Amino acid sequence: MSKSIIDYLKEVPDPRGAQGSRDDLWQILLIIIMGIMSGYKGYRGLDRFVERHRRTLIKLLALKQGTVPSYSTLRRMMIDVDYAKLISAFNSWVQEQPMARGAGIAGDGKSLRNTVSNAENNQQNFISMVSLFSQQQGVVVAAAIMENKKESEICVIQQLLSQLNLENHVFTMDALHCQKKTVEAIVQSNNDYIIKVKKNQPKLQEAIRVHTEKEPAIQVNIEEDTSKGRKVQRLVEVFAPPANIDSSWKEVESVIRVNRSGERDGKSYSTLSYYFSSLPPTSRRIAKVIRGHWQVENRLHWVKDVIFDEDKSPQRAGNAPINLSIIKTWVLSVFRLNGFDSIKGAIDQLSHNIPAMWSLVT
Repeated sequence: MSKSIIDYLKEVPDPRGAQGSRDDLWQILLIIIMGIMSGYKGYRGLDRFVERHRRTLIKLLALKQGTVPSYSTLRRMMIDVDYAKLISAFNSWVQEQPMARGAGIAGDGKSLRNTVSNAENNQQNFISMVSLFSQQQGVVVAAAIMENKKESEICVIQQLLSQLNLENHVFTMDALHCQKKTVEAIVQSNNDYIIKVKKNQPKLQEAIRVHTEKEPAIQVNIEEDTSKGRKVQRLVEVFAPPANIDSSWKEVESVIRVNRSGERDGKSYSTLSYYFSSLPPTSRRIAKVIRGHWQVENRLHWVKDVIFDEDKSPQRAGNAPINLSIIKTWVLSVFRLNGFDSIKGAIDQLSHNIPAMWSLVT
């Protein structure tokens, strides 16, 4: 029998001493999860959720002494819970969920604005959540927390790759992750990659640029996008790799040139981007996966900012900004794994329906 979210929440250590711990930590965390599933984003809203469903929660969770967690308890737990343990529980849970075979997985980081004390100072320390995001299913398949002055996103992505138990997927990364160790980690995990190439790897970029200007494309794909009032054309050309690419770049099977052109704010524009990949140049997945990379922005970061108000969140004390971000990621992944593409639609449909939410988490 597979484990439920409750089983994974029970693995998170309680920061309180045994004395005075009226409710188990997993019960409090589950209440917060269901509150966020109902559309509440802060402590006041979560407190109203608890009061509204007091009797149901007491019975369903078998809460001790017949009382529900108070506002101060909800707040204190978000401040004090070890976020490393909470994100470890999430990663353990999500990696046991069924994943679509061969999906594109985008790697990207998102800073938590409520950990930024002075937005004008670009040298300050702040916290980011780094995610590997399934383009097909719209879920985070692994995540990590990093402090920008202690770690680099490059190393964090490499660590996540080493911990994953996934095969036959295509990892997409921006140019920051055009690194030999990252490519090697993806190849060693029996996955493929498509990675953007920019001036941080000048020799590789120049080799691809010269090659794609001289050689014929093996595959050409033209796409047009007229959504959201814009007009964009993407010309994706795929080539065999140039012979002079450094052999320490592992398993390079194709190089790609993407020209994006159209109109933005009434003005014409055109951009040229280069990629390299372990997929063969005949693969029909290349254009789709490159286009799908930006879903990490639209279906993850945008949702957390606009639907869950993450960028506007006033919670700053202790570990609260990080723990709430992890829980919102968990809620988003629960919804998507249960067939809800629209997170707002899921909240509208399930809000305050305790039996329905209970069925999703158990």
